Formats: sequence, structure tokens, C-alpha cells
Amino acid sequence: MARRQPHAPGRLLVAALELFEERGYENTTVVEITERAGLTKSTFFRRFRDKREALFGGGAMTGLLRGGSRRRRPEPAPSKR
Repeated sequence: MARRQPHAPGRLLVAALELFEERGYENTTVVEITERAGLTKSTFFRRFRDKREALFGGGAMTGLLRGGSRRRRPEPAPSKR
């Protein structure tokens, strides 16, 4: 029986985002993502069909965008008095 990998989807997503930022989406492979996450290629494909789904599937990107917009609230403009 295969060992369960804790937090595998999250680890894969973080690894993918780091690599996409460093190398670009097109220049990043699934193997590189799984190596960065410390997981196997089969673990990746049990959770995602491809790297596009890892990024956009399951609302991951929406959650990241929402979280980022909450953390980075614009500062009020200084008043002109």
C-alpha cells in the first residue's frame, strides 16, 4: 500500500508557483515541480491532470488572488491640506 503524503496538493501548488515565477510556466516541467515538492510524479498525476490544472483547477489561483488582495490593501492617499 502506498504511503500517504501529507499536504501533497498544497506542496505541489507551492512548488509549481515558485518554479513558474523562477522559470516561467512553459519552461517548468511536472518532474521539476514534483522534485521541488519532494513528491513523485505519480503523486502529482493522482491529484492533477496537468500543470495547468495544478495552477487553475480547484480554485487555487482564485484563493491566492483573494488572499493577496486582502494582505495588500492600498494605503490611503495623503490628504492635501
